[in-house]
Amino acid sequence: MTDEPDSDLRECISTVVKRTAFLDRLADEPTSKRDLRDELDLSRSTVYKAVRELEALGLVTETDAGVALTLVGRLLAEECRAFESRAAAVTDAASLLSALPADVPVTTDLLVGAETVRGERHAPTGPVEHIDEVVRRTDRVVGFTPVVLPQYVDMVHEEVVADDLTADLVLEAPVVEYLRENHDERLREALASGNLSVRRTGETLPFGLVVAEGEGLVLIVYDETGDLRGVLLNDTEAALDWGTELFRTYWERAGDESG
Repeated sequence: MTDEPDSDLRECISTVVKRTAFLDRLADEPTSKRDLRDELDLSRSTVYKAVRELEALGLVTETDAGVALTLVGRLLAEECRAFESRAAAVTDAASLLSALPADVPVTTDLLVGAETVRGERHAPTGPVEHIDEVVRRTDRVVGFTPVVLPQYVDMVHEEVVADDLTADLVLEAPVVEYLRENHDERLREALASGNLSVRRTGETLPFGLVVAEGEGLVLIVYDETGDLRGVLLNDTEAALDWGTELFRTYWERAGDESG
């Protein structure tokens, strides 16, 4: 037994992809072959061949009003457009995603509707500024990070001590040790405020994540040396659900870090 699609299904998929322009046009209303030829700027023979292919697969039918989509054709056309949208989201983020291993828990729910911001040679702090803006606009964040930057320490300390922010954070063990050694007073003050909860994890976190209530999600990508490569911003419900669930997974597996 195999999970590979059979030849008929492969043929159907191939035809839907190849004839997307026809399906998109017919999704509006039935159309004559002449109008298809003129509007799609194709030869008569190409239009007739396309209609025959689609008709043979039960995707279109000829009516008095012209060539029309069947229900099967409409549904497959919608699936094709949905795939194209999700594929475009992946390729748009490819330059940032290429810095991550293939097995990280990223799905297309994170990518559809996202904006990618890369660090530039003359503006390397651009991604950090986006993180700062998102955090300062909300009063509640959850997230995790494998890396700590001075800007993160300043931002979180200032916001939680001023009672402008509550935060639940999962930090890699080396990050906690670094904070204890270099920013112990500010860490203790932030924890003592009651607005910051920290859990330490022995896992290697694949990237940084901030889910800001009412604002959106920030995925933070670092290279293998810990340098910031860029961020991905998304405020769609699907992305927020994805981020919240992923945070909860790491939070539940991590240990408490008391003040």
